[in-house]
Amino acid sequence: MPDDRRGPLVVGALTVATGAVLFLAAGDVLPVPDKTFGAPRWLAALLGLGVFFSGSYIVSLVLPTPWTRRLLGAAALLTFVTMGALLLTWHALAAGGPLVLSRDAPRIIVGAFFWIFALLLDAIAVVAWVVALRVLLHRPSP
Repeated sequence: MPDDRRGPLVVGALTVATGAVLFLAAGDVLPVPDKTFGAPRWLAALLGLGVFFSGSYIVSLVLPTPWTRRLLGAAALLTFVTMGALLLTWHALAAGGPLVLSRDAPRIIVGAFFWIFALLLDAIAVVAWVVALRVLLHRPSP
């Protein structure tokens, strides 16, 4: 089987274009009504950035640049982890509501579920950012 690099290049380019369109639509550069988004625009913009970085990573797989591959892979991972943490935190604040004692037990259970996983994913995102920044700022010794 010959080494064909066109497949990842085409898929990566289409993924980059999809992420760019989603990001531009969320930023209201491309006019899209607010009711098409099921979440705040900033959350859709983070999703667009994640898709964009993922497509860039796919394109970098066919390029002979390992540093770019690591950087774009880390950017895609950090974007998705941050987006997931913000999504769960937003959902815990908006839909789950504050944890208050009431007679509505299912609401308390659902709220606790979202708060527990939101705090867990927030902690994972903070650790991922600290590790990524340490790796990026670390200078190799001569």
